[in-house]
Amino acid sequence: MLLSTFVFLTTFVSCCHGAKVLLIPTPATSHCLEIMSIGQALLKRGHDVTLFAVLSDHRSCIGRLDKEAFKEKFTVIVPKVDPTMQKTHDDMMAAAGGIIFNREYMWKMVMNFMRPMIQNHCRAAMEDRVVLERLKKDNYDVALIARMPGSECLFAIGAYLGVPTVAVFSYLDNTDTGMPLQSNTFPHLMSSFTNDMTFPERLLNTLSFFLTPIVFKVFEQSIDYSVLDEKMEGVDGRDLVKKSLLFIENSDYIIDYPKAVFPNFVQCGGLTASPANPLSAEMKKYMDAATDGVVLVTFGSMIKGFPTSLIEKLMSAFGRLKYSVLFKQDKEGIRGNIKSMKWVPQNDILGHPNTKVFISHCGKNGFWEAVYHGVPIICMPIHAETFTTAIKVKKYNIGSRIEIFDDSVDDLFEKISQVLESTAIRQNMKRMSRLLRDRPERPADRAASAVEHVLKYGGDHMRPPPVSFVSYIYADVWATIAVPVSVITTAVVWICRRCCCKGKANSKRKTE
Repeated sequence: MLLSTFVFLTTFVSCCHGAKVLLIPTPATSHCLEIMSIGQALLKRGHDVTLFAVLSDHRSCIGRLDKEAFKEKFTVIVPKVDPTMQKTHDDMMAAAGGIIFNREYMWKMVMNFMRPMIQNHCRAAMEDRVVLERLKKDNYDVALIARMPGSECLFAIGAYLGVPTVAVFSYLDNTDTGMPLQSNTFPHLMSSFTNDMTFPERLLNTLSFFLTPIVFKVFEQSIDYSVLDEKMEGVDGRDLVKKSLLFIENSDYIIDYPKAVFPNFVQCGGLTASPANPLSAEMKKYMDAATDGVVLVTFGSMIKGFPTSLIEKLMSAFGRLKYSVLFKQDKEGIRGNIKSMKWVPQNDILGHPNTKVFISHCGKNGFWEAVYHGVPIICMPIHAETFTTAIKVKKYNIGSRIEIFDDSVDDLFEKISQVLESTAIRQNMKRMSRLLRDRPERPADRAASAVEHVLKYGGDHMRPPPVSFVSYIYADVWATIAVPVSVITTAVVWICRRCCCKGKANSKRKTE
């Protein structure tokens, strides 16, 4: 009896042994929230989690974490960097917002800000050698790293630490993941197409898939990884990304279109979405009192400094609604039916039964939280993939789209009213919510389970074999087919022409 109890306890303890997980997000709150949601799920399973925060305000990233419950398991490491790097980052973010609101060309942002911003972030991430050496000595079992264009340097840090990596982001490029080319049924992230494309659209979509890596290569900032280790001189950062054990994408086929993926690619749309937590007494009183309903308005964390003219246009449209409006902006106050606040618990308010519509720039986190809680969404796309999300909202009739620059106050009022009064939109979004929730695990738990799987078994058994670009696009197969077909066709045509010409010649001789 004692022996069996000892064996049971030994097995139990070994099964519950926690891994050491390192989180490396990019310096954007929305990106950090994605990766931190997986970290929180791993914390609940008994793993030790460390957040490596570079040039970011980690406090907004961990706001939903129960710090007291996980104080023994969770650590935040903020490296020391040159203050000019933080200032450079903040200035570039502000300038990027200025380009958007001045309606200047996006290529200007890429040319003037993307490359130096990436370089600045990479330098900051690799500058504090004391912290990097500490991380190296901590012997992490896996590193979850945010993957976006230019973040290859973060994977270089993972390689320097000798830690296997997992790539996490809202959209993962097929050239990184080895995903099969599906340009005939899956639209490019920055295209205006749906998955139902005409031939011209499929042609343009295919060209986009081929040209995008070339464009990023042109704008990619060359980083010398030998500053980390001499052995890393000449290492290609994209190759490091491709070696990731897992690719976790904040997407789901119910909205983001079905696509063929390999087992090491996991879709976890709605990473930050969760059942609503209790609201503060003041906020609960406000929401409960709004019996006609509440319209929630937030535009994310990256875009700051909305022009006053655009804010006033929105306020004028909101003021004509019969609903209460909760508007997250840079100031606090009440104006008629509009309550302005500097911060709102977005997910928890979306989970309140009186919330009728969510007006947003349609970033991935807010969008999935709206789907999770079944709240119709009105997109006001202003950057990056938000335009693509707005197209999907229209396709599935789960909301609408407003053009902040072009729509008049009357247009805005009419579009918002249509969504508020549409039974079809409300029913469609409720159905999407049921589809998203009807899974054995929540998205963050699904991601955590995938991470635990590769911690236990590794990832080689799920990885597709490496193929060259020629093989990837089937160029060698089609060339092999085309050559004999061309030879046979040419031979048949030549024989037919010879026979035809010979027949004409014989006929001419007989006539003569």
